[in-house]
Amino acid sequence: MNIRKSFPVAIIICAVVLIAAAQTKNAPRRIVFARGATVARSTGYMRGIRSEVWFVLRLSAGQHIRVEVGGSGSTRGVVIWPSGKQDGGPGGVIYDGEVDETGDYKIAVGESLMGEAWRGPLTVTVEALPRGQASPDPSDLGKYAGKYPSEMFRDVPAIRTRLRRLLGVNYKAFTDRMQVEVPFEKDGDVLVTRGCMAHSCTIEEAILAIDLNDASVYVALKMNSKISRTFPANRSQLPEALKRAMAQ
Repeated sequence: MNIRKSFPVAIIICAVVLIAAAQTKNAPRRIVFARGATVARSTGYMRGIRSEVWFVLRLSAGQHIRVEVGGSGSTRGVVIWPSGKQDGGPGGVIYDGEVDETGDYKIAVGESLMGEAWRGPLTVTVEALPRGQASPDPSDLGKYAGKYPSEMFRDVPAIRTRLRRLLGVNYKAFTDRMQVEVPFEKDGDVLVTRGCMAHSCTIEEAILAIDLNDASVYVALKMNSKISRTFPANRSQLPEALKRAMAQ
């Protein structure tokens, strides 16, 4: 008799445990920034074409964010505002812009319907700049003459954001060519530096110029010993300081 009574109770307990486990598995992973950090990462696991992984983070109106999704297969992602409006796209950088609401933002990541089915880990990287830092103060940049680019990128993340906007898919080609870097030099109202791939200096190089009047950024990429790309592509728009560096 006791066995008969306890059997339904056991079923109910098992059901509650399974539901709780499912809710835990599907619960959004909160992305937390370390004190003073502007970049944070979180990981999840993709389990198939109908699988979705959710993340959540707290943002304030006016912040500039960049959300990038990476995995071993093709992905899609969407950023959901506290009010419910959405923006996103295929995996890679799914959003790069300012947010205009304060509260918890959700990030949903799933498999791309256009790609092959896959299972495996994925990573979401979020860069969130404080309000106003997306527009660097040009008057503060002159102090980086004689200092390495990595120091400026760390102190003024808005410069890195401007480079991503300028270079688009070529941003990695730029960073690959800044593995070995030299300090900025001041040429008139422009800071100029150059870098190269490790073990490939003079062959695979990048030249960066920053206008101290408005913090505009300009880049030239050397591939196979030749200047092959400039950003912007119209070389008449490049500052003379960058052109002189390209001629060296």
